[in-house]
Amino acid sequence: MRKTRQLLWVSIIFLAVITGLVGCKSATTKSSEDTAIRAYADPATETTMQGLSEDNLTKYTQYGAPEFKAALTQEILDKTSASLKTQTGTYVSKEFLSTGKQDDYTIVHYKAKFTKTTVWIKMVFDKNHLVAGQWFE
Repeated sequence: MRKTRQLLWVSIIFLAVITGLVGCKSATTKSSEDTAIRAYADPATETTMQGLSEDNLTKYTQYGAPEFKAALTQEILDKTSASLKTQTGTYVSKEFLSTGKQDDYTIVHYKAKFTKTTVWIKMVFDKNHLVAGQWFE
């Protein structure tokens, strides 16, 4: 009976250690994936947000996928920017939150600070690392 308990405890401890190691590996893998994604997403998001704040279509679409660029005009940008500025103020900075995948797209979540409030932003990137969409949450 005593040997059975010892074996049970050794097994539980062994499983806990293995589970912990697997968890560490997953966290490390996610971290390295996030680093690789952020290498293109952070500068693209920053430029996009600056372009939106400045009503600068060229800057706003600099990292845009062809479909993203084709869907926008200066008039649309002006209306979107004016509405956003009324509600949030002007863009100040962003903070990375997380990444995810959906189909062939990479989704990057940020918390963006504006002069009036803080807004969560979802940036969507295509397989070529170009902006395919942007949502304010």
